[in-house]
Amino acid sequence: MEKTIQTMGVGRVVAILRAKNADLAIARGIELVTELGATAIEVTVDTVDFERVLSSLVTAVGDRALVGVGTVMHAADVRRIADLGAVFALSPINPKGFVVECLKCGIVPVPAASTPTEVWAAYQQGAQIVKLFPAYLWQPTALKAMLTTGELSKVKICPSGGISPESSKEWFDAGAFAVGMGTHLAGKDVKISKDDPNYEEKINVANAHWEKVGREGARTAIASLRKS
Repeated sequence: MEKTIQTMGVGRVVAILRAKNADLAIARGIELVTELGATAIEVTVDTVDFERVLSSLVTAVGDRALVGVGTVMHAADVRRIADLGAVFALSPINPKGFVVECLKCGIVPVPAASTPTEVWAAYQQGAQIVKLFPAYLWQPTALKAMLTTGELSKVKICPSGGISPESSKEWFDAGAFAVGMGTHLAGKDVKISKDDPNYEEKINVANAHWEKVGREGARTAIASLRKS
């Protein structure tokens, strides 16, 4: 687990795949790692066919990048996630028993918090990394104030929710350990369902955007955010 934490701290960005198209999510996850330099991929449990997406990415790129899970709501799901090969698990909350179960299964727990009290509680439960969620309710200056207050400075904070490549610098300047980033890295096309009656039109527009600016934007963001 220490190696996972170290790798996350060097790459400093977790690319979030929250997808309605499983095949495209797998292809995009592989592209993010093998071509664009991502070092950590998060597959959310509300992704369509999430288990297949997760296991496929673990097999394809798990030896080159961290592959984990996001949006975990129940501690009871952690064992299944670990069995599929995830090396970390994030939650938008701090489910009862989540941190302890992750540690039992040998994967890095990243529970969420939205107040200093919640951050400290998660840390005392054993979470070295705590997700600040939703980050857009905070300001980097508030994070800096928290991380310069007593033992709260020990906690590794990962803001997520509304983070962009442009806003990331302020968060890192404030002391963030890493950030979670979705559409800015993974693209908009993965969120378009094949069941959408306007699928062809929407996917063509989204694919064109990825080809024109999305891919290079992701490559630039991943490279610029990596710890030198």
